[in-house]
Amino acid sequence: MVIAHQVPFRLNRLLSRSLLVGVGAAASVLLGVVPSFHSSSVISFDSISFSNAAYAQSISDQDVLNYARSVLAIEPLRQAAYDDIKSISGSVPRIECHRPSSLNDLPGNIRQIAVNYCNQAIAIVERNDLTITQFNSIRVAQDADSGLLTRIQRAIMQLR
Repeated sequence: MVIAHQVPFRLNRLLSRSLLVGVGAAASVLLGVVPSFHSSSVISFDSISFSNAAYAQSISDQDVLNYARSVLAIEPLRQAAYDDIKSISGSVPRIECHRPSSLNDLPGNIRQIAVNYCNQAIAIVERNDLTITQFNSIRVAQDADSGLLTRIQRAIMQLR
């Protein structure tokens, strides 16, 4: 009988820990931070910490160079799309290429400009050996890490 009571208890504990991990992961995506779980055993977590510094630690010099190349190639396209949209509507809405919902609500002619820009920007990022996820992670990380921002600025100056 004791074994029968321990199985549901362990299952509940495992499920609650899994839920905790899921909530932590969701929060980290929304807040732009990286959760770190510190544990003395496989099943229990002794502590959880959040940090945005972990992004920069994993960004290689080659990734920084690829990011800088991408930014330099994308910027003239971004400026042209911005100018075109502004001349049509008078203001430029927030456009996020990795979020199709930011494009769906735009009027047809503005949507077409934004979609063309996004397609070209994505192609540039991929030609520079980065995924969109990597590119966006570096973009977010540079805001929180002045060392990474300096590395990116140096790479941009080197490429010019």
